[in-house]
Amino acid sequence: MLRAIVLGIVQGITEFLPISSSAHLSIVPRLLGYATPTLAFEVLLHFGTLAAVAAYFARDLWAFVLCLVAPARLGPEEARIRRRLLALLALASIPAAAVGFLLQDWADEQTARPLRASVWLILTTAIMIAAELYDRARSRRSVPVVPVTTEGAEGRVGARAERFARGAGAAPAPVDGEEELKRLPATKAAGIGLAQALALIPGTSRSGITISAGLFEGVSRATAARFSFLLSIPAILGAGILKLDDLSGATETPAELLAGTIAAAVSGFLAVSFLIRLLRTRTLWPFIWYRLIAGGLFVLLLVTVRS
Repeated sequence: MLRAIVLGIVQGITEFLPISSSAHLSIVPRLLGYATPTLAFEVLLHFGTLAAVAAYFARDLWAFVLCLVAPARLGPEEARIRRRLLALLALASIPAAAVGFLLQDWADEQTARPLRASVWLILTTAIMIAAELYDRARSRRSVPVVPVTTEGAEGRVGARAERFARGAGAAPAPVDGEEELKRLPATKAAGIGLAQALALIPGTSRSGITISAGLFEGVSRATAARFSFLLSIPAILGAGILKLDDLSGATETPAELLAGTIAAAVSGFLAVSFLIRLLRTRTLWPFIWYRLIAGGLFVLLLVTVRS
């Protein structure tokens, strides 16, 4: 029972934080000496995280339903906005659906090898590093030149302090994420969707790579995260449906399956809420450092302790 709860918590947290659920679900059981989770157990854990993100965005999902079946309840403008966002999510879901259908077996093979998943966890962090460095450079280019006066000197000190804070993990002043999401161009939504397709590589992290894609496109972290989580709903649902046949192969007891699913749902809901709030004022750097340090430790432990 403890194993089921621990793995459920690991799945729920790492599914939405940009640190890769596939890598952790492959590595953690090996390091703790747990039996490798069955595919049936993994499928139910994914359905647990699906319940988490669906619960967090319940109001958005209900608005999507209303914009299709009862638009008058939303009003013409809100219904139009919701239909447009729903179309963007459908467009952005196509690449991941196609890649997942073609390469899911390859991805499962990679995930089944903890050491390989650890290496991927380190290597794919380069995408997040590049995105943060690009965003920092872009923000610096957009900072206006301050005249050389006493007031200007104070302004320059403030600008230096802001840049120092950003280097330590602070993000720019928060923007109105709801408004930015409503105005998200189709090209940027498609770019985030293409990035999500790469999340099939173990260690990549769906949220990490989609938020990084948003940064490359000039989208704020919080808005990219919201779009990423909404985009994860059809992705997780589709992946779960494709693996429904594996449910009959569970070796865990019904109680263990239920406990793991609930643990994944609760921890996943908390992770979604935490990350969206965090990215309003912070960058991805804390997760980047975690991935590099944890990935290195995972490789070391798997090679020297559990080999």
